[in-house]
Amino acid sequence: MKKILMLFVLVLTTTAFALGQTVQIRGTVTNAEDGLGIPGVTITVKGTSVGAMSDIDGRYSLDVPAGATHLVFSYVGMIKQEVPIDGRTVINITMESDLQVMDEILVVAYGTAKKSSFTGSAELIQSDELAKIQTASVAKALEGAAPGIQVTGGTGQPGSSANIRIRGIGSVNASSAPLYVVDGAPFDGSLNSINTNDIESITVLKDATSAALYGARGANGVIIITTKKGTAGQPTLNLKASAGMVTRALPEYDRVTIPQYYELMWEGWVNALDLGSTYTREEAIAIASGGTANGIVGKLGGYNSYDVPAGSLIGTDGKLNPSAKLLYADDWNEELAQTGIRQDYNLSISGGTDQSNYFASIAYLDETGMVKWSDFNRITGRVGASSKVNKWLGFDATVSGSTSKQNGFLATGSYTTNPFYFGRMMGPIFPIYQRNADGSIKLDASGNPIYDMGGGTSVYKWADHTRPYAPNSNLIVTLPLDERSTALNSISARIGTEITFLKDFKFRVSGNTDMNNYFYTTYQNNKFADAEAVKGRSTKQYTKVVSYTLNEILTWNKMFGLHSLSLLAGHENYLYNSSNVWATRTGFTITSTELVAASVAEGSSSSSDQYSLEGYLFQASYNFADKYYFSGSYRYDGSSRFHKDSRWGSFWSVGASWRLNEEDFLASALWIDNLKIKASFGEQGNDNINNYYGWQSLYSFDDRNNGNINGAVHSQLENRDLKWEKNTNINAGIEFGFFNRIRGVFEFFRRESSNLLFSVPLPESTGISSKWANIGTMNNTGFEIQLGVDVVKAGGFLWSIDVNGTSYTNKITKMPTGPDGKPQEIISGTKKLSEGHSIYDFWLRESAGVDPENGDQLYYMDEKDADGNVTGRTTTNNHNLASYYYVGSSIPKLYGGITNTFSYKGLSLSALLTYQIGGLMYDSNWATLMHTGAFGSHWSSDILDRWQKPGDKTDVPRLQNALARLNAASSRYLIGADFLSLRNVTLSYALPASFVRKVDLKDAKVFVTGDNLGMLTRRKGMDPQQSFGGTADFTYVPSRVISVGLNLTF
Repeated sequence: MKKILMLFVLVLTTTAFALGQTVQIRGTVTNAEDGLGIPGVTITVKGTSVGAMSDIDGRYSLDVPAGATHLVFSYVGMIKQEVPIDGRTVINITMESDLQVMDEILVVAYGTAKKSSFTGSAELIQSDELAKIQTASVAKALEGAAPGIQVTGGTGQPGSSANIRIRGIGSVNASSAPLYVVDGAPFDGSLNSINTNDIESITVLKDATSAALYGARGANGVIIITTKKGTAGQPTLNLKASAGMVTRALPEYDRVTIPQYYELMWEGWVNALDLGSTYTREEAIAIASGGTANGIVGKLGGYNSYDVPAGSLIGTDGKLNPSAKLLYADDWNEELAQTGIRQDYNLSISGGTDQSNYFASIAYLDETGMVKWSDFNRITGRVGASSKVNKWLGFDATVSGSTSKQNGFLATGSYTTNPFYFGRMMGPIFPIYQRNADGSIKLDASGNPIYDMGGGTSVYKWADHTRPYAPNSNLIVTLPLDERSTALNSISARIGTEITFLKDFKFRVSGNTDMNNYFYTTYQNNKFADAEAVKGRSTKQYTKVVSYTLNEILTWNKMFGLHSLSLLAGHENYLYNSSNVWATRTGFTITSTELVAASVAEGSSSSSDQYSLEGYLFQASYNFADKYYFSGSYRYDGSSRFHKDSRWGSFWSVGASWRLNEEDFLASALWIDNLKIKASFGEQGNDNINNYYGWQSLYSFDDRNNGNINGAVHSQLENRDLKWEKNTNINAGIEFGFFNRIRGVFEFFRRESSNLLFSVPLPESTGISSKWANIGTMNNTGFEIQLGVDVVKAGGFLWSIDVNGTSYTNKITKMPTGPDGKPQEIISGTKKLSEGHSIYDFWLRESAGVDPENGDQLYYMDEKDADGNVTGRTTTNNHNLASYYYVGSSIPKLYGGITNTFSYKGLSLSALLTYQIGGLMYDSNWATLMHTGAFGSHWSSDILDRWQKPGDKTDVPRLQNALARLNAASSRYLIGADFLSLRNVTLSYALPASFVRKVDLKDAKVFVTGDNLGMLTRRKGMDPQQSFGGTADFTYVPSRVISVGLNLTF
């Protein structure tokens, strides 16, 4: 026993002696670029777990065991160093940047984060990438820039914006749009009021860990816009100017020629007379070929583009008279088009010291559209400054302003004031000007051409000519007399102060406001077209939107040894006010858009809304040895959109990541630059339910008056249980980099949206058909991939390719219950919402082709037994009897972007391709052009494949005027929405430094850039990016912009 005790004492003594054999080594780690200390550098004893981290000044101290030979210094973005100890007790080192693994700094919720340590999913788009895209709205610049971002609706109207979705669809009836944050505060202005040249970076937050701190507004992702700030150094003046041409990016649909048009119209009219009335075939032909009002020329309003009489134009064989000579062929689209000019000028100055900095800019943008009478001009200004008053107090402030005006027209729907409908659908035989017998243009007494209004009673009425399509209209005449404009004046301010105390604490208070004044004018002239009968109509509308955000944020950051801990706690108040007033008057005796006293009041109204939000937020982040990262966040929000008993809710997230390349077991794998796995889980909210008063009992006063007695009806029942929609998010991914040449990210995500807002049917006894309630559930499941490769990197030449792609599926898993106790099925346009299907699944008749015997369009129809059970299906030519089916989805299988970048010395060339694989589009533009004989309307050239005689095998039915069942909405009009678009090409050249210095410049660059240079689609003229739901409209088609520019830095 005594021997054992002595042995135990010996072991303890030896161990104590061994433990005591340590040496304290201290030193400072500095940055080779600026000589400043680097905080957070990990210093470890090679081959052990002994280590420490440098403090805020770059200083470190650690006890090194006896026998240790090397210290390892590592920091993301810096070249790792192994330094021999060699008996030293003070080791100072200088670290250099590793350009291959330079860590990106993400602007995230209420702060910043290194991408290497970030446990969530976020994408960073830098200013140099944004600057390549020529657009008034930053939303358009995000297309193809990063995975998970889907952009649609970007029209060519100057000054227009686009719609964005992040990782699928977040809601059915509420908003699916992301939250926009500018310089730390939610932004309530128009995106086209922000000058893209003022933007330093954009961070897109995509999962719960990154966006949960935004609580009730973060469910659909967050787009954080950070504007430029000043930096220490000599004042820098930058001038960037560019000018270019604006033309049409997408061609028009292929359409028939004038001879084909007359023959096809004749054929459709003959079939209508023969098959749709009591006429024999021979009688129908004689009538259609005759010169009476029922002849084909008469049915086309008396318009004859040839030099032969109406009764001789089309023979009884249906062919154009071979002797006929064409007198005129006006192209409406060509007449409405123009080559627009785009000018963009930006001037900025920045500078500062270590204690203070400033940035100021002013810019002017002017763009005329590729269609006449459409343009956009904008002046923006921004001033920002920050100052470190002393070691513990700092201030910063930014004020920006914008004034703009957008002129255009109604570029949506089948209105004859819409040039994209009017020009596309106008038959090719209808002239812009009235014509003499020889085809020459008629002139008035002053020698001016006389326009053809196609009917009506104006001075431009052409006797014996009335267009069956769009009578009493001519956009060449009316558009310059009409006005449809939007003027916007906006001011945004961000001001904050930061106090540092007790070394590791920071307290920041910021106040923010966005003020926007919109002024709309819609004027229809008093001389021609739609408002001619009421002597003109003018509507003026004024909308004022003001929002305020107040934040108080307390942070604590502490490093101890290999451990780093960051805590954040905060409070936020948000207030939104909107007011609106409009009035309409008619009866203008003078040409004026103003609501002059002599005019007649037609209607007016005003309204105001107020919305507020309060939130409490908390976040914790932990890092061990720059290897293991953990984070958690929590937010407690209250929204005025809901009753006081239901308005508060909790939103949270947890996340973790592991940097495997920092592990000792991979230390010898020098070919691994980065290897990180991460995962997150959490819940966000969506209170943007498109209704500020969704829970309240409301009455409607609109059109409820009985004579002079005011009336109202109960329009909405109270629902105190109404609350926000919630999104539960799961994200898991891996980031990698190999051989200093290959880099990439792969992420899996799943979003489940619950408490979805639906209109629930009510018993008829209530007097109200339905009420809003939180009922539905929907999920989005998918993956993202990002891969970059430096293909060639030698001798100053670099060729790199970056590819990103996103794929997801959408499914509704819960719908409201109907009166029968079964889940509801809600039909809306070409879609039907039901459990087990996506929000964008098409619900249509299914085309069964064309009957080869008679040219009928056939549709599938279910066969049922006596109990109503489906036993099979057959075909029918009656569209009213046809069954409806799910026939595909507009959601693509894969979408994203491909960027090629080439650089050699001062020369750089980049090309961005965007693509979509899969998904369907209901091409209603093409469907309208495939009518079966609507007099006056143009035809797609695909109509030439129509059925003509028994035995013909085709998918285009026969022509027969006014027979709806031949072209009813069906799967026939669905087409693949795949596309490949050359979104941008930019060529730039940085002038040699030797030359630049001679002319007293810091930098000089010339560039040529082009947007929307080409697109491959399944059908010429089709725009598959019009909407997320895969439907088309007669919108302003995308524009191609090619500009040259100069960027000088003084």
